[in-house]
Amino acid sequence: MTCDYPANDQSMKYRIITALGLAAVSSVVLTACPGTSSVPGTNLLDLINQKRAAHSCNPVSGDDQLRAAAERHAVDIREHPDHYGPPGTDPPLRDIHTGTDNSDGGARIAAAGYAPLIRWGEIIYWAGGPPGNTPQATIDWWMHSDGHREQIETCEYTHAGIGLLYPGGTKWIAVVNFASH
Repeated sequence: MTCDYPANDQSMKYRIITALGLAAVSSVVLTACPGTSSVPGTNLLDLINQKRAAHSCNPVSGDDQLRAAAERHAVDIREHPDHYGPPGTDPPLRDIHTGTDNSDGGARIAAAGYAPLIRWGEIIYWAGGPPGNTPQATIDWWMHSDGHREQIETCEYTHAGIGLLYPGGTKWIAVVNFASH
């Protein structure tokens, strides 16, 4: 593509500077909420709270310690896919909730500093690509799975943290840790 602007076109310089300024402001506006590290993660937390409200539960607040625990496990899944088996492996090579270090969600939550830990739960969604790699597809799948829906609808939970990875836009790994003090 070739652009033919005169070298001294002040109007074009102004438009470029304005566009860059707006891009910088937009990036500030689109920050993630506590308990998430991305805009899709924030969207997923919003969807979880919508489902909780429909079940007469209070919303969970985002918590960065729970997010750290969830991200730790999401990274473990991404880095060691053969340990867990790819989506659809039957039977899976290992319980996806057990880390390569043999930790469970409760141990990861405690290690991240969330204390005192009264109650906890963990849900995971792992998609191989479109159309499953969206917050809406994730919540839809969880709500059609009894165990996952039960965790979302547990009214005793007060906090949640979301670890969401979407490397290369082809995979989607979502881990949500729920807990209460």
